[in-house]
Amino acid sequence: MLSSYRGAIFDMDGLIFDTESIARWAWKQALKEHGYIMSDNLYRSLVGRDLSWREKLLKKVYGESLPFDSVTTQRIAIGDERELREGLPMKPGVLDLLQRLNDLGMMIGLATGTGRTRAIRRLTNAGIKQYFTIIVTSEDVAEGKPAPDIFLEASHRMNIAPAECIVFEDSCVGVEAAFEAGMCAIMVPDIEEPSPEISNLAYGVFKSLEEVGELLPPRVKELKVPENLKHPNMN
Repeated sequence: MLSSYRGAIFDMDGLIFDTESIARWAWKQALKEHGYIMSDNLYRSLVGRDLSWREKLLKKVYGESLPFDSVTTQRIAIGDERELREGLPMKPGVLDLLQRLNDLGMMIGLATGTGRTRAIRRLTNAGIKQYFTIIVTSEDVAEGKPAPDIFLEASHRMNIAPAECIVFEDSCVGVEAAFEAGMCAIMVPDIEEPSPEISNLAYGVFKSLEEVGELLPPRVKELKVPENLKHPNMN
């Protein structure tokens, strides 16, 4: 088994940025305009999922007549308007963790379900885009999380083996995807607490990225995946 990690792959929404409150509000507003009511529990089931999965779920809940494309366009528009007006806070510990990983010589990538234009805008406005060597979005892969595609594409573009990558995630489906990709997942939950099964797929579950930062240095390049978490793809 590889004993060190050379790449760090970050999710974005809910991990780097505190996006979920705006996203939840935008989904509810857009659906309300079309005559539908969304519960908080239903919203949580969308976290980390790609558009095709969300469409299937919402049409199962509301019926096939749901104008999903129209709702999606509207929720993006009103969410972006509020985001640009109010700003988008970064989560505690993000900047310090990025800088310390960079100082250690680790390559850093982004793997997000958000579209490329919006992802780059957010990173640029926050002044952190320069830390990310590669950016992979839902537009670049066939299947979204919990399929491993987005993380495997990120490691491919970074030219780093999956087993040499640490993934930072806030969602349960993200942790599943990282594990299926043969990567070491570190979870910092946002609005979704992990089940015991999900927790067992991760190296650890932490309260914040500030707490994750306590693993650095000298330990980050020597982080060992516990024996019970060895993945078949790791050798």
